[in-house]
Amino acid sequence: MPPLLLLLLACSASAFAQTSGAATVVGAVTDSTGALVPNAKVTVRNLGTQFVSEGVTNAAGSYYIPNLASGTYELVVEAAGFKKYQESGLILRINEQPRVNVVLEVGNVTESIQVEATTPLLTTETAGNGQILESGLVQKLPVMQKFVHRVLLYMPGMTNINGQHANGQRQRAIGYSMDGVNGKEPAVGQVGDYQRTMITSLDSIQEFKMWTSGTPAEFGHSGGGLLSVVFKSGTNEFHGSFEDRYTNGKLIHRAYLEQLPREGDFVYQEWGGTASGKIKRDKTFFFAGFQQHYEKLNETFIGAVPSPQMLGGDFSFNGVGFPIYNPFTTRQENGAWARDPFPGNIVPQAMFDPVARKLIGLKPWKAQTDPGVISPSGPNNNLTIPAFGGYVFSRYDGKIDHQFSVKHKIFGRYSLIRHRSEERPVRELTDIVYGNVYIKPIDYSNIAISDSYTFNPTTVNEIRLGFNRRVFTATPESYNQDWAGKLGIPNVGKETFPEFRNSGGGMYYGLGPQGRSSQVARTSPFRKTSPGSTTAIPSKPATNSSAPATTPCPPRNPPANTAWAAPNTPSAPIPETHLPPSCSEPWSKASIRRTPPPGSPAGGSTPSTSRTPGGRCVISPSKWACGGRTNRPSAPSTANNPSLIPTPRIPSPAARALSFMARVASPAATSITSSRASALPGPSPPRPSSAPVSAPSPST
Repeated sequence: MPPLLLLLLACSASAFAQTSGAATVVGAVTDSTGALVPNAKVTVRNLGTQFVSEGVTNAAGSYYIPNLASGTYELVVEAAGFKKYQESGLILRINEQPRVNVVLEVGNVTESIQVEATTPLLTTETAGNGQILESGLVQKLPVMQKFVHRVLLYMPGMTNINGQHANGQRQRAIGYSMDGVNGKEPAVGQVGDYQRTMITSLDSIQEFKMWTSGTPAEFGHSGGGLLSVVFKSGTNEFHGSFEDRYTNGKLIHRAYLEQLPREGDFVYQEWGGTASGKIKRDKTFFFAGFQQHYEKLNETFIGAVPSPQMLGGDFSFNGVGFPIYNPFTTRQENGAWARDPFPGNIVPQAMFDPVARKLIGLKPWKAQTDPGVISPSGPNNNLTIPAFGGYVFSRYDGKIDHQFSVKHKIFGRYSLIRHRSEERPVRELTDIVYGNVYIKPIDYSNIAISDSYTFNPTTVNEIRLGFNRRVFTATPESYNQDWAGKLGIPNVGKETFPEFRNSGGGMYYGLGPQGRSSQVARTSPFRKTSPGSTTAIPSKPATNSSAPATTPCPPRNPPANTAWAAPNTPSAPIPETHLPPSCSEPWSKASIRRTPPPGSPAGGSTPSTSRTPGGRCVISPSKWACGGRTNRPSAPSTANNPSLIPTPRIPSPAARALSFMARVASPAATSITSSRASALPGPSPPRPSSAPVSAPSPST
């Protein structure tokens, strides 16, 4: 036996069931007196492809014929001493297991009895509850944007309040199977997310089935229900279809609250087609499908941008702005730390950081169009502009079916979805090189291969291989353009545009496209089934190539001269330790990397961490990066213990530049001003802050 097959079989301990979507016919054969008829030959023939499956009744007169594709069949039963039994028009649907009992009449085998099949009124072979929708019916329904998951709106037991739910279960717990292969991104994908699930061409699907309760035990990964679909196959007759749904934007009226006229394109087009037929009659068949979603947006955007007064250092906001304190006036008065506010809440432009000057000079934000609603943190809704965007994704499906013999059948299917959408880019920014308007491609592939072989009437073997892969990439135009150097930020790589964040941790008015990123997630299930056995290999975990490359952290035992300043404020500087500019260590240790200064509250300086794809956290003096999150430790309170503030230190130029938004301004102004501590002569001034160092009472 080949080593690879031995490895696959050895993984049976971690096997999981897959639903193939095939139908099964079961039943019993008796004579007119009710006596069992063993060794009767049972033949099931697909009327579209002429694919044949055979079986023989056992000693109990029962037969079992699995792995039947959806379609219309003819059932033939033959036994010595009885007339041939022929039942035509037997419709088999996805995951169904109808019981068809046959009563034979005594006579010559050359004689036959012909019966028209009828649909059973009750499913007796399984306790599962679900609904099946056939392709012909779905094509007549108004399915929005022709998304596969929106078929669920027509299924009983489903609700669509805040997502799709089966009998009130969680949406992410709904399983999604395509020809027996998972159709969701591993771990994080959920039915309803068009970017993380296979939204294949709707016209390529033969049947849809939604299990809402009583899902059979062989179906895994379906705690909240299961959506199972099977693709169409070719037949001996050629079939084709073409459809185009087009909406002219000029025929659509603006929304009631939409303030501006639509000046640009507004187009919605959903078009596609299918084709199927024979390659070799009764042997080989093909199916191909294509569908494209093309949508151009034109809408009114209402948002917020920095006002001209803010860009000039004026944060008075008509007298209601949060007070901003001059960090260079830090002093002790009667044992308490205090600072003086800037007169009129205006920061002199001479105190602006050079990085801030260059950034403002680029005019990255669009000019405000309205005064907006003034609040203590600045104006809101002061930008009303026409906005544009678009969604373009194409679906490709192809399938080949082949019958080597009555005992041996195989099919293979490949599906691809290509997302090439700009979506709704950041509206507040101007169209300069580091803007956030760029395509973020997503390529989603899904492959299913099934090979079934009947060794004898009681042994049927099927091997099913699946491959499910999602690749996301994002490369902004600013990549490798050395924007940090252009802005005057030293010792920073040229790969990405720096992030500018406000005191709350969010992007400052949407500035910064972030960096290049790549996400790859895939599953590769292997399924081997025979009566009573299933073998599979586990899926591969997702990978993320955007995790930075770092060096291991040095041994712990940090020195005692940890620098703290401006504690108990939203924009408090981050403690600087002996760590190198960037290092990494296992996440379980990184969560206790920093030691709180004496007197700090429990956990006051220990940041929370999360596991990265590689199981490591990236640590630097200014941040803890775990799993794409930046966690900043909170400083200890010194309201009643000013002795906790050690001797202040001058931040490095890189630290000043990267955190210049968190120095002298309120949350609304923190990203455009900075003190120039290192430019002043004399003793090292204290680290600046956006609030008084000590606040004995709210009125101080």
